[in-house]
Amino acid sequence: MAIVRLTALIVSGVLVGVASAGAQPLSSTDPYVPITGAQRAKWILDGSTSIRSLGAGVVVDTWLTAWNIPEEWGRGWSGIGKRYVSREAGVTISNSVEASLGAAWGEEPRYFRAPPGGLGSRIGFAAKSTVLARRRDGHFAPAWARYAGNVATNIVEESWLPPSARGPGNIAARSTPGLLGRFAGNLFEEFWPDVKKLLRR
Repeated sequence: MAIVRLTALIVSGVLVGVASAGAQPLSSTDPYVPITGAQRAKWILDGSTSIRSLGAGVVVDTWLTAWNIPEEWGRGWSGIGKRYVSREAGVTISNSVEASLGAAWGEEPRYFRAPPGGLGSRIGFAAKSTVLARRRDGHFAPAWARYAGNVATNIVEESWLPPSARGPGNIAARSTPGLLGRFAGNLFEEFWPDVKKLLRR
């Protein structure tokens, strides 16, 4: 059951990451312009309330309800509602912490598409951009605000999650899918514009 639970959390984390990806691709080949306060606020809002995010919430909710995670919430309408609200709250907290701390540290939350290159280099860039973030001068450094947002969310969630989903082990189990989700979101932003071009042919 622990493996099933972990698998369900990883899949839901990946779905959250894809949903939270920015709607407008940015390019690493353009001169870097640091994010503004208004853009940070929009990034938080889009990550929580965009159609893509809300839709992914339904998918995540359905997935976790199918596996009845957490089991105390059951598979009825009450459990479905609790999972959906819990996911929305978690995404909003994570993005808010990342954007707020990132503003103090000059950390960029948005993803910028990779410089021109092959498939491997672009996937590698998406992975690098999961754990590193640009600073005001454009250089990459550890994404401390992102890590803080991920961990803070999972700690705050302890206040409303039922007993089976609480505790240090569960915090760690939820934190890993958060970073995997960011990687999935980066891959989506990296390759979705290419997929759209192919579909239009």
